[in-house]
Amino acid sequence: MKHLKMLGVLVAVLMLVSVANAEYVPFKVKLNSLERLMVASLLPKESSFADYKILNDLRIELAYTEEEKAAINMKPAENGGVMAQWSAVKEKEITFGATTEKIVIDALVKLDQQEKLLPEHISLYKKFVVREKKEETK
Repeated sequence: MKHLKMLGVLVAVLMLVSVANAEYVPFKVKLNSLERLMVASLLPKESSFADYKILNDLRIELAYTEEEKAAINMKPAENGGVMAQWSAVKEKEITFGATTEKIVIDALVKLDQQEKLLPEHISLYKKFVVREKKEETK
């Protein structure tokens, strides 16, 4: 009986060690041009020195090229919004590291809790938050 108890403890410790040593796999997701703009708007304006480069690199990856800007043809709308040809540009695969993924998820969850999610946020919420919840339940 004593040996079974010790074996159970050993198995539990080994499982905890393997989870703790598991490497983070960057999250890769395809975003359309509107989603790229919306993710950029979720990023904090201020950050720590450690996060500055990470956030700046992501902003650069999310930004439109000159060709994409021309194709999207963004213009102010009469109602104060923006008119654009969002579908004129193909989706782009963006890689999120642990820090940037957490920042985006936290921002979307906060908007949801405050009941301030816009229709433009819903596809991002599904790609980031709903996906994360599904992975946690596996």
